[in-house]
Amino acid sequence: MVYEKTVKKFKIRLYGHGGIGECEVVFNQEPTVKMVEDKVASCLKDGSLRLQKEKFYAMQRFTTTYEEVTGEVKKKENILGTWV
Repeated sequence: MVYEKTVKKFKIRLYGHGGIGECEVVFNQEPTVKMVEDKVASCLKDGSLRLQKEKFYAMQRFTTTYEEVTGEVKKKENILGTWV
């Protein structure tokens, strides 16, 4: 049997406590929550994820989100008078 190893690129966002930051990382498989948390800690340590001050986000906690980065370009559309 031949196994194909796929590498997926993800964008991770960390926000809260008055700050926001994001970075792009790669995983060899679909990441678990623990893998994402470990990657966030690693990126913070090596400086590839830097937090910038932002007053909009919650001051009581941090939130982490991640999404797969694909080569697709989204088309903008007009929704209720706003281009998104």
